[in-house]
Amino acid sequence: MGQCPPKSGRRVLYRLFVVLTLAPIGVWLLTVVGVIILGAGFNCTIHEGFANPCMVLGRDIGETAYGLGVFAAWGPLFVLPISLGMAILWGAFTLVARLWARNR
Repeated sequence: MGQCPPKSGRRVLYRLFVVLTLAPIGVWLLTVVGVIILGAGFNCTIHEGFANPCMVLGRDIGETAYGLGVFAAWGPLFVLPISLGMAILWGAFTLVARLWARNR
């Protein structure tokens, strides 16, 4: 019969699950903040139709701003299923680890 991983190993796995669950949401939120800063702070027009000129410190970053805008708008369609899947795996791992520890 297999053995339950030591407590330090479980702690590392818990932290890994936390990062894999929350990191995609954090990246998406950073893109939303970036779009807000570019739109309000630098007076750039950002939408998902096409790239508009966006001058920041003398450089046109319109294509980058467009990419951020598309990910900010459509990112939850990719990010939320990934985070939800990781959260379900995390819950399953926790359930199995607790049942295993209880039966020892």
